[in-house]
Amino acid sequence: MRSVPCSTIGFQPRANATTGGASSPAARRVPSTAEGQAGWKPLVRTLTGLVLVCALVLAASSAFAVGSINAAVDKPQITVGEPLTYTVTLILPPGATAQLPAEKAKLKLFEVRDYKPTAVTNQDGSQQIVLQYTLVCFDVGTQGLKDFKVPVTAPGAQPETYLAPPLDIKVASVLPPKGEAQPKGFYGPLMLKAWWADWLIPAAVALVIFALVALVIWLLRRRKGRAAEEAPEEILAPDEAALRALDRLGREDLLATGQFLAFYQRLDETLRAWLQARFDLPALERTTLGIAFLLRVRRATDEWRTQYLDLLKAGDRVKYAKLLPTDEEALEHLEQARQIIALARPPEPVAAEDPASQTGDDETKVMAP
Repeated sequence: MRSVPCSTIGFQPRANATTGGASSPAARRVPSTAEGQAGWKPLVRTLTGLVLVCALVLAASSAFAVGSINAAVDKPQITVGEPLTYTVTLILPPGATAQLPAEKAKLKLFEVRDYKPTAVTNQDGSQQIVLQYTLVCFDVGTQGLKDFKVPVTAPGAQPETYLAPPLDIKVASVLPPKGEAQPKGFYGPLMLKAWWADWLIPAAVALVIFALVALVIWLLRRRKGRAAEEAPEEILAPDEAALRALDRLGREDLLATGQFLAFYQRLDETLRAWLQARFDLPALERTTLGIAFLLRVRRATDEWRTQYLDLLKAGDRVKYAKLLPTDEEALEHLEQARQIIALARPPEPVAAEDPASQTGDDETKVMAP
């Protein structure tokens, strides 16, 4: 039989695995790199859109943030007069302000005993305000904490009023239930000792000691005063008194400290007082010229008169003309004042001799060889 080629009757041979025909899996077409990138682009666009939508939602939520208010108590049951802590937590959006009721909050049957606010600003600009109240209630039964309102004003929005959630507090009586109360015995009035009673005895002792010390001091001073009064005053002659005054003036050493005016004032007063006491002349009331006239009226030839007037004139030059002498001249004037008093001193009286003794002396002289 003659073989007929396949192409003659319209058949084509089937490709096997070695020839890589189109019907084998290995013979399928592999997509290029450009075609793969084109397939991922719709997915990237979708994810980008979702991110933008989330950002817009977050921005809108922050721009139109809404505050909140919450309330809580530290214990749901108390007795009459027992303190209760009522805490209100207020969250305000950024830029919002609230009118806090503070201690003037109206809580109906509850009385506000203490109020303590605390405010904290968060990183997003919102504020957290905690209002802590200490309340007491004197009505028995279930009492409600409600109608706690806080007016809030936010920028770009209408004013709002935040209302805290209501809370029920059970207030129990301090009295025992009916039928269980036992009457207590009656007692007389209790006398309480005052706080200052313990200080009465120490204060009385201190007062007595102070009075005794004051009495001793007064008696000592009185005794010294009486001793000074009873001591006889020493009466000195004018010359002796003047010399003592001049000695005191010399010991004070006013010239070493430059007090020439005080020195000559003391010297002038001493000389004037001596003249007035010695000769009964009003020297303390007269000027230097007046004293010169008084001495001339005495019509007595006083050897010291010229020196006395010179000393008064030297004192006038220092007191009125401000002409200060040297230290040697001032000390010389002090010594001249002593000499004037010594010259003016009256001579001491001479005791009278016995005439009999004088006669005996004469006879002895006659009998002498």
